[in-house]
Amino acid sequence: MEDATKTPGLNQMCPVLWLFMYKIIQDPVNGPVKIEGLFSEIVDSRYFQRLRYIKQLGLCNLVFPGANHTRFEHSVGAMFMAHELSESLGVKDEIPAIAALLHDIGHMPFSHGLENEFYGLYGKVHEDMTKDVILGKGPYGDSTIPDILEKYGYNPGEIAEVATGSSKKYPLYSTMVSGPIDVDEIDYLRRDALFCGVTMGQIDYKRLFNTLIVEGTDLVGVEKSIPTIESIIITRILMFNTVYFHKTCRIAQKMLGYAYLENNEKNSDDMKMTDYQFINKLEHGNSSELVRSIMNRNLFKVAYRGAYTEESTSNINSLLQDFQEHEYIVDIIPPLYFAGSSRIKNYAKVHYRGKMENINNVSSMAMALSGEMENKQLIVSASEKSYDKIRKLLNGI
Repeated sequence: MEDATKTPGLNQMCPVLWLFMYKIIQDPVNGPVKIEGLFSEIVDSRYFQRLRYIKQLGLCNLVFPGANHTRFEHSVGAMFMAHELSESLGVKDEIPAIAALLHDIGHMPFSHGLENEFYGLYGKVHEDMTKDVILGKGPYGDSTIPDILEKYGYNPGEIAEVATGSSKKYPLYSTMVSGPIDVDEIDYLRRDALFCGVTMGQIDYKRLFNTLIVEGTDLVGVEKSIPTIESIIITRILMFNTVYFHKTCRIAQKMLGYAYLENNEKNSDDMKMTDYQFINKLEHGNSSELVRSIMNRNLFKVAYRGAYTEESTSNINSLLQDFQEHEYIVDIIPPLYFAGSSRIKNYAKVHYRGKMENINNVSSMAMALSGEMENKQLIVSASEKSYDKIRKLLNGI
């Protein structure tokens, strides 16, 4: 977009028009965020506006009442972070910021809370749907995003790959959006901590961005980056333990999954719904009673808690086989799939004493935290109807 000061007569001919050629979004985390041109058109588009009605943390607001923030403001925040990181790295291209703005545009209702159910039914995760929205494919054939991108000279396919962290043409940009140190995570950790009211998430991103360097397709820290990278790892683990894997949040999400699977009126358009539309559909279907229990916070109660082992899980499943499937929940926290360095994301690279090293090799704190999510609990919760029986049955384990 041209600078008005370089366009003869623009300020004089249409001063009112010029005032409204950009917008300010007042972000409670990052302060005023200015958008214009392509960014403004994307934000005004139908599927981006839909993100106003997709909660960032699903049903976590049943435990953390402030957690009513949405994918909309997180996406704007990720875009802002991408601009900040690009400036620090000397990247002049807008692709990282565009991709960051669009990286969650395909999220299903209740964000990650129902992703397992949607994947089981339709074989899709939110990254797949993000690509569909950006490309205008599948259930999102009416998306205006590809037209907006092409209008400004961008290839929708290339943007979709960067947004989902899979670009071979722009691997550095993919890393900026989704990597061991990325703008998506730095925004959501800070934002989720703020709105959940937990005393963590104080990441000095400006210091980190100013100490990162580009080597090939990697973002690499220097020695002075190490404390900030450690703070990200600590914040990530604390947020998973405290918020994302909170047992009651998990119970509510599992109950909602049951409610969805009980409903006979399923189709792929469910993934296009807002949280409110989705709940309204379930309230008028076969699972209305269960949905009302969730919305009234009448949740399953914990009947058993112990250390996870394969043997104990097998024993419990055998003992509960006479109960109806949706009368109880057997949950492993953290889930079994949540393991390894790819989940902890403690594989950032740093220059240390003349060599490039994995952060684990130079930080005793990062190394100590590397196995933190391997301590798994087995939790059984039960409906009010079955709670006493199940609790008594499992009492001796």
